[in-house]
Amino acid sequence: MFATTACAPGTDQDAAPERPMQAQGDPLPPPAPASATSTTDPATDPALDRAKAAAMAFSRQLRGKLQAAMQAGGPTAAVEVCHAEAPAIADAVMAEHGVRLGRVALPGRNRHPAQAAQDWQLLTLDLFQQRVSGGEAAADQVAVIREHLPDGIALRMMRGIATEPGCLACHGSEVAEPVRAAIAERYPDDHATGFAVGDLRGALWVEVPADAGTTGDTP
Repeated sequence: MFATTACAPGTDQDAAPERPMQAQGDPLPPPAPASATSTTDPATDPALDRAKAAAMAFSRQLRGKLQAAMQAGGPTAAVEVCHAEAPAIADAVMAEHGVRLGRVALPGRNRHPAQAAQDWQLLTLDLFQQRVSGGEAAADQVAVIREHLPDGIALRMMRGIATEPGCLACHGSEVAEPVRAAIAERYPDDHATGFAVGDLRGALWVEVPADAGTTGDTP
């Protein structure tokens, strides 16, 4: 299963098939086979491989830090990891893999103001939410955008972040007062509580630049 946490997608990159999409501003057709939007063989797609590798690296590292923090100090320690260590993990992964990445949530459900989805991220996350509301699993939401991208961008990828039982300590409807205090201290504009198991918590996005390490079909 494509396991996830409230802060990062799971690390099984092949568990959910990609869902090809158009770039922001284009009409969204029904989901189509990958061949309909890509001329690159998925088995030899350097840009997609790079995006998947970066997403996996970020998710594994953050998940490991959060699990260790929960064991050592409980949810309040996990809040500190998200606040202090997650940005450093993201910076290191971006430098190692030569991509841009981040986590976003629907506006009004974000923990940090900078994590409110905008532009193509909002369009994609809105579609994820529509699918989840229609009965699909939040953890199965994956989109890969290859066409009509801005100059200098080879590929964009987004993966849904589902809410697991362990996420409720910081993101649920009944957050303990010490945890609420820790969240309020670090995130005074927090809107990321009230989630239930299975809800779409947000998404992890990756953007791969067009350079010598990518090939293919970007205009």
